[in-house]
Amino acid sequence: MSFMAQMDGKDSIYLYYCRNAAKPGALDQQPGVVLEAVPCSGRIDPRYLLKAFEGGAKAVCILACPKGECKSMEGNLRAVTRVQAAQELLAEAGLKPDALKIILLSDSTDSALNEAVEDIHKFLDEVIA
Repeated sequence: MSFMAQMDGKDSIYLYYCRNAAKPGALDQQPGVVLEAVPCSGRIDPRYLLKAFEGGAKAVCILACPKGECKSMEGNLRAVTRVQAAQELLAEAGLKPDALKIILLSDSTDSALNEAVEDIHKFLDEVIA
């Protein structure tokens, strides 16, 4: 299902993850959380992040590859910059910039992915509370 096709879910939380950071099925599906694999986190444009909020998303989270391990050169670093730009735009619009978060894996191991999943759960708990 494409990003734009999912924009009808009110109060959903969108989790975009790099296909190289987490394989399909590695992330558990939770109620109200829309999972979307992307070819590279660096391909995520701030406009799409803002569009998710415009479509009713309660929060947006991005899971990216570890620093220095992006298969698309520096896509994960571009994603960090784009998330920061989108957070600034959210703040200017009077919305909560902390409802948008990017998590970079610490390394390529399963334990790092498990740590990232724990961080995602913490983020979801904070947003839902």
